[in-house]
Order: sequence, then structure tokens, then C-alpha cells
Amino acid sequence: MGKKITKIEPIVLKSNCLAHDSKKVCAYCRVSTASGEQKNSYEAQIRYYTKFISKKDNWIMAGIYADQARSGTKVEHREQFQQMIQDCQNGKIDLILTKSVTRFARNTVDSISTIRMLKSIGVEVYFEKEKISTFSQKSEQMLTILSSIAQCESENISANNKWAVRKRFLDGTYKISCPAYGYRYNEFGELTIVPEEANIVRRIFDEYLGGKGSYIIAKELQEEKVPIIRTAHKWQYTVIKEILQNPIYEGDILYQKTYRTECVPFTQKVNKGELPMYLAKDNHESIISREEGAAVRTLYEYRRQKQCNKNKRVYKNRYVFSGKIQCGQCGKTFRRQKIYIGKPYEKIQWCCSQHISDITKCSQKAISEEYIHNAFVNLWNRLAPNAEKILVSLLSVLKVVPGDNHIETELINIENKIQELKRQSQMLRKVLSDGGIGSAIFIEKRNKIDCQIEEAYRRQKALREEMAFKNEITQTEYLLSVFRVRPKWIEVFDEELFQLAVENIVVYDQKICFRLKNGLVLEELEKEI
Repeated sequence: MGKKITKIEPIVLKSNCLAHDSKKVCAYCRVSTASGEQKNSYEAQIRYYTKFISKKDNWIMAGIYADQARSGTKVEHREQFQQMIQDCQNGKIDLILTKSVTRFARNTVDSISTIRMLKSIGVEVYFEKEKISTFSQKSEQMLTILSSIAQCESENISANNKWAVRKRFLDGTYKISCPAYGYRYNEFGELTIVPEEANIVRRIFDEYLGGKGSYIIAKELQEEKVPIIRTAHKWQYTVIKEILQNPIYEGDILYQKTYRTECVPFTQKVNKGELPMYLAKDNHESIISREEGAAVRTLYEYRRQKQCNKNKRVYKNRYVFSGKIQCGQCGKTFRRQKIYIGKPYEKIQWCCSQHISDITKCSQKAISEEYIHNAFVNLWNRLAPNAEKILVSLLSVLKVVPGDNHIETELINIENKIQELKRQSQMLRKVLSDGGIGSAIFIEKRNKIDCQIEEAYRRQKALREEMAFKNEITQTEYLLSVFRVRPKWIEVFDEELFQLAVENIVVYDQKICFRLKNGLVLEELEKEI
């Protein structure tokens, strides 16, 4: 017996955008920039769709959704687009009109996923330029191709823009869109200091170097209702850290600290070495000195390492004196030891690693950690009240020697010259071995080259000594900035002060010597071991 099939007609037939049933119709417009030309396009799109929809008797105006100066590569940044989608889900819209696929979205994934979602709830999208309705057959295949082309176009435009920006990094013509707190552009496009904001910047650096943390500084500025940094909602510790780490306050600009990914969706990332950075030195007037900046970076790194060590419990330099104490007898570093463990008189001492491994090779005695603490306290209390007078006098002596601002360049040139002379010497030997010249001529030419190499080495040594001398000046100015904001008297050992002021310690039989950051060596006589 054959099967009987009955066709049941649908109650309501789906219609496309040209059908005569009543529809709630909206239009979506977008322009990617705020330029005058794009603004005219934006306004023209709104006028056109308002008039177009109003002319249709069977269409009910559901609104015009328009995003101005918004990229099509990300849905989340387009507020009007998101509102339109929300209204579609609430049943307020049946049909969306838009100029083209590129106006709707330049991200293939966003475009197709949004169209699929709208189709699932019965909302149609019509692209005028391409004459494609999402309710038509094979529309998704065409839209996928067109969306991919639009995405590729966006990526090409982005790549070209990045190339142009990097070119301006290299030639020094790039202008940051929003100057850092403390600066503004003058009529010539140059960064100039804003006095009121610069005072706050100096205060932040002074207070941080003086011992306060980022959180406390931010809290105090917020409580005092100090005008906030332009790109933040309120004073937070992250804002303070950003100011402390920004080289712009020393007169330099570091470009490409962040970057955007190459592919859609373009996301902003912190540059951690994936791309080159560009440093423009002495670009504008500084708010703080380079020495203050160096002191803050030293302190910031010390605190960061300390916090990291506290959280991870695994680290290389576990103690404040690790790698800092040197034996005056054999030159080896000291190691930390705990003796009389579990006894009431348990204590910590530091001993030469050579002495520990073989007492016959080094007879240097161990020194208690408590004594090192006390020695540093005595040193600080003697130096800090007189630091201004001592270090300023030292600076005046150091600066008497004339400096050369092109030492590094000359050192590079000399190194290149030495390598070239060595190559000439090798070639001369080869010519001699091949029989191209006689031994007398060879000796004469080689002696001439050897004299030139020797002279280059002498000049190189002199320049390096001068460079070290200039470093002493910089580090002395650094120490001055530290002593000016730190206490003149301390009762107990302070790790931060030690890290800021002392480069290393050398232990001798009857004394220990503290070598400061600028190379100045101060002695403390041993009174106990």
C-alpha cells in the first residue's frame, strides 16, 4: 500500500527586503575617522536613510543607528551598533539597511557571527552596494568572501600606517597625541612644561625617593584633591608608577612602549621586547634630573625584587648582602652562615667563601651581620648630615677636568680602526707568504701598523678612564639626590638606604670599607667580630 503525503502550507511566508508586509526598519551608518570629509559622509548617510525609509509605505522607521569615528574591526567599541543588536533581540527591528559590508564590519568573524545570530531571530540585513540580503541563498558564502576582503584591506591600511609612524620615530618628527602629565604643546608643536603639574611630578619623585610607596603617594594626592592626571579617573598607585618609570620627565621620549597586533581584531599590547623601541634623548626641557631618575629606578627595582622574593620565595640574591661583600685578602665574595643554631646565642655571620672551602688559602675571619648593620648606621650618621658639603666639594673637583661629549663615538671609531689595522697586518703576512713583497718591506710596513695599533690602544685607554671619571660625576650627583631627601639620622639598619648608597663592602683584618655608588670609599674600624 503506497504512502499518502499531504503538503501543509506555511501560515506566514518569509519575505525579503522588497516584500510589501509591514516591517520595522532601521539603518546603520558608520565612519572610521572624525575628519571633515568623513563627517560629511556620515551626515549624508543619515539624511539618505531617513528619507529612504520614510518613503516606504509598508516600512516603519525603527531608528537610525550611527557610529562616528569608530573602527569597524571591533564590535565592542561601537556603542550604537551594540544598541541596534540589543533592539533586534528585543523585537524592535525586522530589517537593517546598511551601505556596504565594510560599513557593517571589517572583522570577518564578528561580521558572520552577528549575521548568523540575527538570522536566527528573524532579522534581515540588506547591503545596498553589494545588493545582498542575508535571507537570500548563498548569502553567507558571499558575505564571508567580502568580509575577508574588507578585513584584509583594514590590515593593509594598518600596516601602512605603522610603517609611516615608525619612519617618524626614526627621523624624530613623531608627536605623541596626548602629552604626559606635566607637559603640553606650544604653538610650535614643542613640549613645554606646565608649572602646576610639574610641581606635582617633582613632589611624586621626591616623596618616592624619600621612602613613601606608590599607594601612599596616590592616596595623599587623592585626599588633597590634587587635579588628576588627564588620562586617569583618579590618583592610583598604577598612575604613580607610570609617572616614575616614564623617561619623559628626564627630557627623553621613549616611542613604541605599546603596539597593536598585526591582525584583526587589533589589540593594544605592552611592548616587552617583541618590537624595537626608539629613544629620543634631550628632546625637551626636563622636570627632574637624570640622577634623580636613576635613583628612583634603583629604588623601584629594589622594591620590586623584594616584593617578588616575598611572593615567590625563590630568588637568586636572597639577602641584602648577597654578592655585596668582598674579601680584602683573596678577593672572593662572602657567604652567609648561621651559627649556634637553636642556642640562645644563635647568630648570623658572613665569611669568605675561599676561607670556608680551604682555610689554608685564606685566613680572613668571619664578621657578624649585626656588626655590618651597626657599621652602616655609623657610616650613614656621619655622612648624611655633611653629605651636601662633602659631595658638592667633590663635584667641584671632578668637574674641573674638561669633559668630552663625544667619548662614546670616538671609542667606537677607535675600535673600528684597531680592527682594520689588524686586518691590514694579516693581509700583509699573507702577501709575504705568497712572495708578493720582500722581508725588508714587510718589516717596515708591519712596524708602522704596530705603532698605529699601539697609539690607538693608548688613546682608547685614556678615553675609558675619562669615561669612568664622567661616571663618577654622574654617580656623585645621584648620591646627592638620595641624601637630600633621606633622613640625616637613623637608629637601625635600613635595607633601602644601603641599596641606594652602597655599591659593595670590602672586609680586611681590622676594618671594613664601604664603597659608595660614586666610587668613594669610607672605612669603619672593626671593634668586634
